Amino acid sequence: MDAKPPGRTPPPGVRAQKTALLVARWLALVVVVIAIVIAVTSCSSTGSAQQTTPSNPHEGSGSASSSAAQDPAGQSPAPTGPSAEAVAAGIQRAASYNFTLAAVASPQDLEALRAAPQDTLEGATVDPAACRAAVQQLNWSPAQLGQDAARTDFAAQGVEATGSIEVARITDRAALDAHYATVEQMLGDCADVSLSISGSDVPLRSTTPDLQSKAVDSALLWSRAAQGSDLRQQALVLIGERDGYVAMVSFIATDGLDDGKFAQLAEGILTSTLDDLA
Repeated sequence: MDAKPPGRTPPPGVRAQKTALLVARWLALVVVVIAIVIAVTSCSSTGSAQQTTPSNPHEGSGSASSSAAQDPAGQSPAPTGPSAEAVAAGIQRAASYNFTLAAVASPQDLEALRAAPQDTLEGATVDPAACRAAVQQLNWSPAQLGQDAARTDFAAQGVEATGSIEVARITDRAALDAHYATVEQMLGDCADVSLSISGSDVPLRSTTPDLQSKAVDSALLWSRAAQGSDLRQQALVLIGERDGYVAMVSFIATDGLDDGKFAQLAEGILTSTLDDLA
């Protein structure tokens, strides 16, 4: 499987910069928390990740345990509390869709996600220039709110897309509303952007995925570069709120996320995550 792993609210970058997350090595797919950022180097660095054979894959049609991913490097246990329980509920729903591989972020991993990456455009230009800030600010994560955060990454063998569920308590209303505004800008004036990277013009197009639920407060599907390009990448990001918490479900892949089934999957997972917070 040659899918690129999910990170924060995945922005349309060219290079994957890994954070400190070390995930369970029993996964058939190596899943890492990353920040996809605009840069002038190639995005192919994640493609060299070696697959491993699961010694305890926790596969099957029933569920994927959110506690199944134990960090072999000796990191602290995964967080507990309302956010972690909501993420676990979402993972159970994901498992019902056969996404039975899961890796839980540790407190150290979540701390690494709190700081937004700086200077993510790294010299690349954006046309129209007024969209530069919106593209740069797409790299957002609920963990940046700083309180009671939890996250689990998930995957399925044979599916060339990986996902994540992240929940945090809302402690900065203005920051969250600012992210909503960024998404709206990407769907409006910045829906069709050109990125100039090393002299090449790379299209970045944003659309609203087709959804059924009223529980989604923010939804974005972006596609970078044309099909077949080495820079091709897509991300689907849904965000919802419930009782003072915000939840984000995302998928990232080289291609294929414009298939409506992924929006339906993400919507179902987000609904289960939010329902647990009620």
